[in-house]
Amino acid sequence: MTTFKFFSSTAMGTVLLSSAAFAATVDLPDVSVNGFIRADYGVGDRYPKARGEDRLGISKAALAISAQQDDIKGVFVVGTEVMTDGDPNNDGNVDIKDAFIVIGAGKEQGFSFSVGAQPLLFGLKPNGYPGDRSLQASIEYGGGGAFAVSNQAGPSLIGTYAFTKTESLRFGAFDLNRGNGRIPPTDGSKVTDNLFLLWRGGELFGTGLYATAGVETLYVGGAVDSSRALGSVGVGFKQGIFDVSVELVQINKDITATADTERYAIAEFTVQPVHDWTLYADYANANKLDVKTYRLGANYQWRKHLAFSAEISKDDFRANNVSSADVRVTLDY
Repeated sequence: MTTFKFFSSTAMGTVLLSSAAFAATVDLPDVSVNGFIRADYGVGDRYPKARGEDRLGISKAALAISAQQDDIKGVFVVGTEVMTDGDPNNDGNVDIKDAFIVIGAGKEQGFSFSVGAQPLLFGLKPNGYPGDRSLQASIEYGGGGAFAVSNQAGPSLIGTYAFTKTESLRFGAFDLNRGNGRIPPTDGSKVTDNLFLLWRGGELFGTGLYATAGVETLYVGGAVDSSRALGSVGVGFKQGIFDVSVELVQINKDITATADTERYAIAEFTVQPVHDWTLYADYANANKLDVKTYRLGANYQWRKHLAFSAEISKDDFRANNVSSADVRVTLDY
């Protein structure tokens, strides 16, 4: 027995020394793991009567793994949604949300490039899989049945040139499996059909002013079988506890399937009266779709990685409206 223990300790020491020697000779990338889990409950006529006019479950959960060596970075994100709202997309399937490579990661100035399945980050306040800042998506994120300008993602080639730490030009090309939901396409989407360019500036003129301006071409299949354009301009001001912004979006009618050119107007107001509390009020309007979305909510950061949110929302359509009250517990890690 004594001999066995001595041998085991010696073997373990050899393994540790070998591992240390391996780490010293091989330059391994920095790997990080993070993500979030959102548990939601909502009640109101936004949810189907057949589902009890409420919902419960995990609205989104994500696991992100990133590896970086020098200025080369890889990002891989899987996510899922499990809700009782009757949405077939919320069935608990685990999907790949993002998987892309960045060359020039972490640069405050100069050119960087990314390729893979990734968010376009087009618009004033865009996001990828995490989605809108409100519990119910506003118009720019697809709320009210609108086209989700600020939530576009997919296989793409994207370049970014940073003039300064707060000013950049983002541009790229992407491809679609189908023509913006209209099938069958005549010829099909090409990379050259789907292009975008976005200028972003922060701390403009040495103040809390920030702004964006961008244009995008998007392939539309079916009878159109061509690219159509959309554009966005936005401006905001953040100072102290206040943040207020306005964004205007214009979209060709063939993208939104409306009778004429669609126009979105988005206004957002945020105040952080104390360190752990954030209050927000959002309004958005889609002119031709004739829908308005209202969001009024609060976030409380109870612990370092645990937050509580509550929101009252309303979507005002031409013939009727739907509303709900929702609460959320968010764990981030």
